[in-house]
Amino acid sequence: MPELPEVETVKKVLLPIIKDRKILSIEVLRKSIVNGLDKEFISFFKNETFLNITRRGKFLLIHLSNDKVLISHLRMEGKYIELLESEENTKYARVVFHLDNGHKLCYDDSRSFGRMIMSNEKNYLKEKEIAKLGPEPFEVDDVSNLVKQCNKMSLPIKTALLTQTLITGLGNIYVDEVLFASKIHPLTPAKFITKDEWETIIKESKRILTEAIKAGGSTIKSYHPGKDISGEFQTKLLAYGRKGEKCVSRHAFMRFIAVNGRGTTYCPKCQIKLGAPIKIAIVGKIASGKSTVLDEFTKGGYCTISSDEIVHKIYEKIDVQNLINKRLKVKGEKSFVDNLRDHIQKHPADLEKLEKIVHPLVKKEIESTFKNSKSPLLVAEVPLLFKAKMQDMFDVIIGVDIDEKIQIERLNLRDKEKSAFLKRINDENNLFEEHKLDLDFIVNNNDTLSILRKDTKAIIDKLLSRLNPLLDRTSI
Repeated sequence: MPELPEVETVKKVLLPIIKDRKILSIEVLRKSIVNGLDKEFISFFKNETFLNITRRGKFLLIHLSNDKVLISHLRMEGKYIELLESEENTKYARVVFHLDNGHKLCYDDSRSFGRMIMSNEKNYLKEKEIAKLGPEPFEVDDVSNLVKQCNKMSLPIKTALLTQTLITGLGNIYVDEVLFASKIHPLTPAKFITKDEWETIIKESKRILTEAIKAGGSTIKSYHPGKDISGEFQTKLLAYGRKGEKCVSRHAFMRFIAVNGRGTTYCPKCQIKLGAPIKIAIVGKIASGKSTVLDEFTKGGYCTISSDEIVHKIYEKIDVQNLINKRLKVKGEKSFVDNLRDHIQKHPADLEKLEKIVHPLVKKEIESTFKNSKSPLLVAEVPLLFKAKMQDMFDVIIGVDIDEKIQIERLNLRDKEKSAFLKRINDENNLFEEHKLDLDFIVNNNDTLSILRKDTKAIIDKLLSRLNPLLDRTSI
């Protein structure tokens, strides 16, 4: 969706094309663009002359003769393209203005989400679409009013910025960029944003929008401001669209989540989540002590769930057993689990087929458990977190590490006969070492059980401090 820099670019490109040009006639090819008022729209603007273009947030304000104003919102794909009268209309032309110089101006919109509103110089700032807009970042010198407006606002800060009522002009791309530059997690409730942080948000908004305007905006996917016009700022984006890439500041991997349905990219190390709930994953090698770490959260009364326990329950379901037996052709006279283990040992390539069945079921169960809990800390032990590509589900990832010698000793104590097989399968699929940059905390379990529990409690205390916005942020 075109945001402030892209709309500013459209304004600059369009003004010299239409300035002082008279409208001889208008074709409305899609009534929804003019809110169904096609006849009124044509009558209102026909024979008027374009005088100037201004902008408010993402709205183009096109000023014409006789104090008439055309309010244009481009939405997802709207753009204006100038053509000769002899040329065919653009493929997705929705409104066509025929001008007095032998040219025509096509409003092209493949999705037809854009809107045009009739107004005048006296009332255009009072139109509901414009009146509800907050100030542009460039107009904010004192953030006190923003702090006051958000005092009791529980909306995530990203959602609050996208409403356009606090400040206007920032859309999905630039909110991601501004929050990354401001080191603020997109899910942090707006009421937790301090005055200093609001000052940072405004400062970074001004800087980023200014740079984007100079670069002609960002050309993302199919959006271009006009015919043969592309912005260049997308080459400078540090957050938006960089899912899975390394953060330029901390070298952690950028995560991708949905915030009220809007795709959002952020760095978990630079942008710490504040406020409940905090979703936590525990990951580590087999026999590393993950269950002990999970148990400390359970003792604290927080919502906990074990992926291993989920898998055991899944394997008890007859329909799942039948599906696995059919897909993998598992046979044997033992129990289902023992037959499956023997099959994977003989046919290791089938492990991937098994995971494609099981991992989505585990993910669904974790999501359901978290959704139905009111606990401020939501914790899941997920040994194959990275193999299942489930890391983006969580705000915090705790890694439990262990020396290989101690790991083997503990596996032998569990079941010496199966320890080598279990370790090999775990090592091939855990991806723990490859994803250490994804870990927010690492607990080394090479000492006593009491030390492991003590280290875990220290992490829990740090996480609890993130629930309280009054604490010193430097401690978290």
